[in-house]
Amino acid sequence: MTGEEFSQELESEIKSKKNLNPDGLYERSALITGGTSAMGKGIARALLDKGAKVFLADLDETRLEQVKAELSAEYEGSRIRYARLDLLEEGCAEAAFAAAEAAFDTIDILVNNAGLCRIHDIMELTDTQIDATFGVNIKGALHMSRLFAASLIRRKKRGSIVNIASNAAKVTFDGQLDYCASKAALVNMTQYMSRVWAEYGINVNAVCPGAVDTDMLRYCMEDAVAKSNGQLTIEQCRETWGAAQLGRLVDPVEIGRVVAFLASESAVVIRGQAINVDAGTTPY
Repeated sequence: MTGEEFSQELESEIKSKKNLNPDGLYERSALITGGTSAMGKGIARALLDKGAKVFLADLDETRLEQVKAELSAEYEGSRIRYARLDLLEEGCAEAAFAAAEAAFDTIDILVNNAGLCRIHDIMELTDTQIDATFGVNIKGALHMSRLFAASLIRRKKRGSIVNIASNAAKVTFDGQLDYCASKAALVNMTQYMSRVWAEYGINVNAVCPGAVDTDMLRYCMEDAVAKSNGQLTIEQCRETWGAAQLGRLVDPVEIGRVVAFLASESAVVIRGQAINVDAGTTPY
């Protein structure tokens, strides 16, 4: 399918649906990896707000049950399903993706949100640690994306992939060599997948969050506090680590709203981009 044919088909579909909101995600289903994290829940809420169904995939089934119950108190429970996913475990990605398709018949949106960040001194960083970071952040995202793309191509359906990168893809942070490098690779992979899968109607973009109020950021704060010799507290980190232009930490649902837009028909002309959602912290 050429770009022109795709655009014509989309315009025809929009015109055929009375009062269609191109930002809406009604009758669409999304698979979110890392679904029990603060970021995963924020993305889920934003997608649910737009009418989508969400399938949460993460490591801990007990935690998945808890998050489903939490979200079901706010949204219709039948729109929320889940399965265990360990991106480092052989065969687990295939099982989780099959469960998602069985739950909602098809998956239209993939959000590669699962991520691993650990702080290591560059001189002490081991091959095992590097392999784990790239295993989740790159290999895991690639594996899920190929499962998703293969399903869409086989079904001759359009879809969207949104990769959760980081402003660490564009700037560096102390003690995070492997994390920064993996997120830079994810941005590059986003551009590649966007180009090669465009002909099948699969749109691929990435978002680059900054200081978002998540457990991962708290882990970084705790490390900074431990190294400060009593000169820093978590509360001080929370007050000062937020984007200067915003004056606070970013809420995960605010990242989710950008993800929801990129997954919508309104974003059909945004392709292969790595969009900063860090409230002006990163200038490019």
